Amino acid sequence: MAPEDLRIRARRLIEEVLNQGDLAVASELMSPTCTHHIPGGELAPGLASLRDWLSRTHRIFPDFHAIVEDEFAAGNQVAQRITAYGTHAATSRPVEFACLHIVQAGPDGRFTEHWCTADLLAALGQLSAPALRQVI
Repeated sequence: MAPEDLRIRARRLIEEVLNQGDLAVASELMSPTCTHHIPGGELAPGLASLRDWLSRTHRIFPDFHAIVEDEFAAGNQVAQRITAYGTHAATSRPVEFACLHIVQAGPDGRFTEHWCTADLLAALGQLSAPALRQVI
């Protein structure tokens, strides 16, 4: 699959799966055995663990959404620089943090590997007491 086609598919992963929670699109875009590498420990391979992670994320940040700021596709990989936003359910505080998202496609164009890093320290600093925010 051409890098531009993979870029479009990766954008759909953010906009339709992550932001809207559309797991039917996840099934279309991701291999059933896709390996996820995310902050907080790797998820078990597959769509069920992605579904659980999305559910937790949207419970913690009910209005969670992500915006793709930059993206680059080459070969069978797409890298995206993302800004994530949400209101923390337990504190009602808004958070904004940066993420780097990389996906790798298999021969059929479905994503077989998924890496995500997030600036969770920045998010924590926005949720914590003022004294902690000064340290961070």
